[in-house]
Amino acid sequence: MIRFYSLLLLLSAACLAEAHTVVVDGTDGTPLAAASVFDAGGVMIDLTDAEGAFSTPQAASVRCMGYMPAAVTAGTDTLRMSPVPYELDELAVRPADRDVMRMVCYVREYMGLDTDSTQIGVYADYMVDYMLPLKKLKKFKERRTPRVLRQRNVMKRITPGRPDSIAANADASDISWLTLATLPGHKDGTPEMLPDTLRGRCGTATEAGKHGLMTVYKVTPEKVTVMCDPLADTKDHRISPWIFKLFGMTVDFNELSSLDAYVPNERGELRPEDLLMRTFTMEALGRGKVFKWAFGSKTPMRMRSYFEIYPVERTYLSVEEARECEKEVPTATEFVIPDYAMPLDAATLEMIEKADAGYVSENICLFCAGNGLATRPRMSMDHDGIAALLGLKEGVVPMLNNPVGYAR
Repeated sequence: MIRFYSLLLLLSAACLAEAHTVVVDGTDGTPLAAASVFDAGGVMIDLTDAEGAFSTPQAASVRCMGYMPAAVTAGTDTLRMSPVPYELDELAVRPADRDVMRMVCYVREYMGLDTDSTQIGVYADYMVDYMLPLKKLKKFKERRTPRVLRQRNVMKRITPGRPDSIAANADASDISWLTLATLPGHKDGTPEMLPDTLRGRCGTATEAGKHGLMTVYKVTPEKVTVMCDPLADTKDHRISPWIFKLFGMTVDFNELSSLDAYVPNERGELRPEDLLMRTFTMEALGRGKVFKWAFGSKTPMRMRSYFEIYPVERTYLSVEEARECEKEVPTATEFVIPDYAMPLDAATLEMIEKADAGYVSENICLFCAGNGLATRPRMSMDHDGIAALLGLKEGVVPMLNNPVGYAR
């Protein structure tokens, strides 16, 4: 009898492990591929497959371009995501002699890294700019890769047997994939075009790669979306660029997909003037001595990044003005977050709030050190009592306190 119950438990565990959730558009029910899956701590841990499915048991929330972030609850077999409305600011009329567009964008990057020795989650946001030719230009080099104008980040590290750590504005350059946050378009400035079957009408069209769907176009009265999967032309949906091997690394990319949203126009053009937002999703496996040395790991490192790119300013420049702008050292730019940017999930907000609390505590410690006072940061406290004493609103939780006094 004991063996029988043990068998039932094993079968039940196997069924739970194989249970999966399908993420779909809440309006028409179409699957949402390459949506990003996060755990309760805000670390990116998975991506949905071509059918919109994932089977990660610790999943807590899902993000996908054009949809409100959605929470995953126990027993969820279908997660319906609600579309968000877009509104493009009025664009200035393009002067005849200004054939370059400088586009300033607000960019969010979510990173997740997993090894057998540690787990790292990073949330970063940036203000960046791009230089985009609007027609074929002589002796002008376009720049569709981002130039950073301002940045900030929060990093969370989870190591077995040690307390979790959170750091603000840590050096994440070694693990960031920001160079992948490029913008679409041709070098000669000519815009991409919708397939003939979709010009002037709503619907969906696809273009096949050698091993799967490479491009999916979807047109509605509100927007045009274009999903591109360049790995659809590769065997096993994977590439391993040789350049990494020169540095003793092997990086196997198994996801490199983009999703763009545009305001529709009558000509069926996909112009930078009409770009609402862009997301880019990357998943890779890092192998080799360099990764093992850097992270003290005996197993390969799983890397995931998800970008949200929101244009916030477009300026028309002449070629000469664009060249001068490229020579200038970027100056600090205020963060500009568009109203239609997707809200941050609770776990990411908690990471940011904990980092902010650390900043305040650090300043208190510095003040006390300079004025002959003693203090000690503490996380243990009567949370309800302090919240009542300070008159905090419901949902506002004290995170850290610094008792201050004179040293004995």
